[in-house]
Amino acid sequence: MSTTSTRLRPGFRRGFHIDKRFRRWSDINRYEKLAGNTLIFAVGSFASKLMVFLLTPLYTRVLTPGDYGISDLITSTSNLIMPFMMLSINEAIIRFGMDRSVKKSEVFTVGLVTVFCGFVVFCLFAPVFYLFEKISAYTVLIYLYVLFAALKAVTAQFVRSAGLVRLYTFDGFLATFTTIVFNVLLLVVFKTGVVGYVLSVVLSNILSVLFLFAIARLSRYVKPRQLNRDLFREMVRYSIPLIPTTMFWWITNVSDRYLVTWFCGEAANGIYAAAYKIPAMLTLVSSIFYQAWQISAVTEYGQGARTSRFYTEIFGHYSSLLFLGASGILMLLRPLNFILMGEAFTESWRYVPYLVLAEVFSSLVTFLGSFYMVSKKNATVVLAIAAGGISNIAMNCFLIPVYGPMGAAFATFVSYLLAFIVRALDVRRLVTMKFGLLSIAVNFFVVMLQTAAALSDLKYAFAAQAGLFLVMAAINHKTILRLGLAVLHKLVPRLSGPRAE
Repeated sequence: MSTTSTRLRPGFRRGFHIDKRFRRWSDINRYEKLAGNTLIFAVGSFASKLMVFLLTPLYTRVLTPGDYGISDLITSTSNLIMPFMMLSINEAIIRFGMDRSVKKSEVFTVGLVTVFCGFVVFCLFAPVFYLFEKISAYTVLIYLYVLFAALKAVTAQFVRSAGLVRLYTFDGFLATFTTIVFNVLLLVVFKTGVVGYVLSVVLSNILSVLFLFAIARLSRYVKPRQLNRDLFREMVRYSIPLIPTTMFWWITNVSDRYLVTWFCGEAANGIYAAAYKIPAMLTLVSSIFYQAWQISAVTEYGQGARTSRFYTEIFGHYSSLLFLGASGILMLLRPLNFILMGEAFTESWRYVPYLVLAEVFSSLVTFLGSFYMVSKKNATVVLAIAAGGISNIAMNCFLIPVYGPMGAAFATFVSYLLAFIVRALDVRRLVTMKFGLLSIAVNFFVVMLQTAAALSDLKYAFAAQAGLFLVMAAINHKTILRLGLAVLHKLVPRLSGPRAE
């Protein structure tokens, strides 16, 4: 008996170790898949976003601050209108398109029908735009922008939900390249000013839609006569709660620019809008990761403790990466401002530190918003953004008349911080995860010290910034090592050893 037991025990142990090794490789595969998708998005997105980022000197030299301010108002207004017109159906497409129980043709058809029906209704409101003096002359341009931006959103999200990640990424690169070409032609060659700035985006979106239809053969998924009304209602029920969320996002992101224009003039708004270009570097990193994260968040949902551990670790590394990026931007703020901004926009650097902090918490709020998507429970998704939006309006009305654009930048930062606190409290009912609040608090304190150094004009400000950046890197060394190993594991898989079968 004892002999049999002794013989069985090694086998049992081997099986136990194999099982542990299998689970370990399974966990590695989850991170590897996320890292792989992030790299794919990064290759295309980084190149395209970098090209747009490098266009900033062109905009700030070809356009006057007033023209730049008007262009910003047109695009901001269009982006506010779009979710109302299309009922935020693009958000439902990415979620339902990854649901294997739903036909992809039905999902895509619902998306297109919603856009075109919404646009017909939107056309009835054309006379309203002529009431606003600053943008009334650009009404037709706004309509073109909204329609083709909506079609681009639907087609691109459908391609991504279908798993065509590389095509989605290449389309982003292609869209950026065509935007640059049209920008150069319309702004530099033909000197069309505001119209050329906006029209270049419209033409790029048109080409992008045609490209995706041709390469992905999307026409085979368009079946309006077979519209699934039950799916339509389900998708709309999912997406409608996201409309007020988008509206409050807009309030928090853009309302300050309207109020800066109102209180300080178009030129001041142009300088303030240009200040957003430097925090856009952080937006680039967060948007690349978030696109990959949405796929992993859905596929890993509902696996108990494994999912909780995965979500906790990813959130911890993501927040560390955001603070590291913010610290790096603040360290290099003056050189970046000198390179990117024209002479008329040199004062924009003063607004950047608070806008960088705002972007950190905006990205964290967006990350936590993915849990509403995976659980399909959007009823309270608006709470955090509403809190941020309302507080943003209130603070803007009080601070901008006194402190100008600096008051707007500070209000934006505080409103996103408040939105993060509210969402972190609310999202705990959807998923079980730890937020690492102590780590966030320490990182936040270091970045606030850098903000104070940047705004104080100290003689040795750069040395202080560099020292604080090294402190930040030391605090987040685990994330730096983990990120480096993940990238290395993906690029050189042989270094990771053999996989368990």
